[in-house]
Amino acid sequence: MSMEETGAALVAILDALTLVQRQLDTVAGSNTRIEATQEDILGRLATIDARQAAVTDLVPVLEMILARSIEDRDLTRAQFVTTATIAAYAHAAANGNPAPLPTEVADDRLLQRFALAQPADLMTNDRALVEWRRAAGDAGTAELAALFTEQSRPSSTDTAETRVLRFRLAAITRREIEGRGAHVPTLSTTTTAEDRSESARTARSADLARLWRAGESTALFAEPELAGALDLFARAERSQGTISEKDLSAELTTLHRALAERLEAGDRPSLTDARSAGENDRTHMVHRDGRHADR
Repeated sequence: MSMEETGAALVAILDALTLVQRQLDTVAGSNTRIEATQEDILGRLATIDARQAAVTDLVPVLEMILARSIEDRDLTRAQFVTTATIAAYAHAAANGNPAPLPTEVADDRLLQRFALAQPADLMTNDRALVEWRRAAGDAGTAELAALFTEQSRPSSTDTAETRVLRFRLAAITRREIEGRGAHVPTLSTTTTAEDRSESARTARSADLARLWRAGESTALFAEPELAGALDLFARAERSQGTISEKDLSAELTTLHRALAERLEAGDRPSLTDARSAGENDRTHMVHRDGRHADR
């Protein structure tokens, strides 16, 4: 797509977002008026004479309606914030300052269709995406097709971070397959796993630990839930200049084994958490599956 076409597309996006913003303002105003009216009704019903007590049976119903209106208002406000954030990022991109959306925005259900069909990001320096672009280019077409099916299938242990990464990786895989003129397998219709039971999570964690223990492979770099473990391992490998080769090898072996145990236990190692905690133990700070997943 040329710069002119990209600019036109971004202008169209901004126009659509402005329209949505106005609609949300209208709905928010309507909800406020409804809430005020219902509060007035409840106040009047509270003054009804005891001989007309039967009429007050309406109170619980109206209270329920009022509560729902308040919930809808809060949802509208949250959607407005999301829309405003998207508009701000679109505006920045249109002015030559593109940046990835915050995870909580990119993972919003409002953007589910975009997440599933998004174009491949070929510009980012994110380690997971860079490594996957390289690995995907070296992989066979049949293997890529099989990995795309796995990649685009929502996981029972996905967090918001891994869910967003999952479909960014899948977009690269889809582009690679299409570029070879091959058939792309059917894409998932949702970004969220239906089965998030304890048994499903346990089985998923066992599969991830097994893949990790198998060592370097195309499938390893294709898996978004192992990206954090790979980040930790890459950081440890960069320590080569500060310790002897023998000590580094021993440390990496220990780290690899410890990460496998964490993964199998349901933990998801996070380089970000390790940095924020200032931990030397690279396996200590983790995401617990399910607990940090918001769906």
